Amino acid sequence: MKQLGNLVFILFIGGLLTGSCDRDQVYDSFSKIEDGNWGWDEPVIFEAGIDDTLQNHDILIQLRHTTSYPLSNLYMFVHVDGPSGQRMTDTINFILARKSGEWIGKGVGHLKEIGYLYKREARFPESGIYRFTIEQAMRLEEVPVTEVGLRIKPSNS
Repeated sequence: MKQLGNLVFILFIGGLLTGSCDRDQVYDSFSKIEDGNWGWDEPVIFEAGIDDTLQNHDILIQLRHTTSYPLSNLYMFVHVDGPSGQRMTDTINFILARKSGEWIGKGVGHLKEIGYLYKREARFPESGIYRFTIEQAMRLEEVPVTEVGLRIKPSNS
C-alpha cells in the first residue's frame, strides 16, 4: 500500500512539473555568469532562430541575482541584430526591489529570480537567427548577478 502511495505522489509531482511547462515557447535559455559577478565587459549573447513572421511574440529578459545586490534596479543595454544585419538598441531599467527594500522576484534564501517584459507583441519581420546581446550598464563595474536569460513566446492576444 505504501508503494502505491509513493507512486501516486510521484505521478502527481510529475504531472505538476509537466503541466507547468510552456510548450508554446519559441526560445528559452539562461547563461551562467562566471563567479556570480556580472561585469561591464561581459556581454551575454543569445541566438534565437525565429520561423514565424506572422505571430506576435512577447520577449522577456530573465535574471537570477543574490540578495547581496546593493541597489533596487539594474540598467541594461539590449542590442538585437536581425538576420539581414539590421540592429536595434535599447536601454532598460530593470526594477528588482520595491521602495520598501523587499525583493520583487521569487526564490529561496539569498537567490532571487525575476522576469522583465522587454517587448510585448513584437513581430519579427523576417525568419532567421536573431542575436540578442545584453550588457549590464550600471555605474558599478560588477554586480552580483548569477544568470541572465532570454525567453521568447507567442503573445496571448
